[in-house]
Amino acid sequence: MKTVLMLLTCFTLVSGCAVQHDSMNATLWVQTSAEYQGNSEMVFNVAESRLSQLRDKQDVTADMDQAKSLGCAAGASCPALASADLMPAVVLDIDETVLDNSAYQARLIKNGGQWQPGSWDDWVSEKAAIPVPGALAFVERARLEGVSVIYVTNRRCSVRQSPGESSTNDPCPQKSDTLENLITAGFPPLASSDLLILRGERPEWDTSEKQARRQHIAERYRIMMLIGDDLGDLASNIKKSSVEERAQFVSTHQSLLGEYWYQLTNPTYGSWQRALDGGQREGFLRVN
Repeated sequence: MKTVLMLLTCFTLVSGCAVQHDSMNATLWVQTSAEYQGNSEMVFNVAESRLSQLRDKQDVTADMDQAKSLGCAAGASCPALASADLMPAVVLDIDETVLDNSAYQARLIKNGGQWQPGSWDDWVSEKAAIPVPGALAFVERARLEGVSVIYVTNRRCSVRQSPGESSTNDPCPQKSDTLENLITAGFPPLASSDLLILRGERPEWDTSEKQARRQHIAERYRIMMLIGDDLGDLASNIKKSSVEERAQFVSTHQSLLGEYWYQLTNPTYGSWQRALDGGQREGFLRVN
């Protein structure tokens, strides 16, 4: 709460902090607005209401690539999928989908900084992110309904070295940090650490594009629902598209939204920023 008050003071006085920071209003909206809370609760409430129905639809997948591999379409009946007898699963993003990192963003604003891999990894190691409104209730309900909950995040595996110390032997301390943060935020412990998949856990997964990781999941699970704050959490090969292409994609697939795909609102960062200038700033933007 202190972080929120700090930002409100800056906003009121227009002095003392980096008030011209390009994400200040967006961060204030996430931290203080009833609209943000209501939007998140609404998305998860609707998703929760669909759990039992989608669990029993054994011939339908939310994932376009899983459907395509069987000669079908996402959201449509696929006999080959039903005969595969896969376990039902919900695939969720982590950041700004189930964990709220606005305190990290507020820290950047206070210090007049921008997102950097080092400061972000420091934040991940703190394990201090709080739950996004509605996410806890949804995850708990999914487990009660017998649906596997699988997290796919672009938190990146990297060896961590403390100042003055040698590197640890853990190739992915970010995974244990995230697992612990989920628990401290109130989420149920995962039955297996394999249900959390980070960027770079395997060489072929070292990209912000989540297609390969979802394909890995699709070998054992029927992806009945996709939830995220970025368009790339719902579909493959869309993150680098133009503003117009992304809008057309949403229009084309609008029947999946609110049925199999659920989109959280994130005004602070995302692949939408790349689309504004054709991806020219990709190296300087936080990758969702």
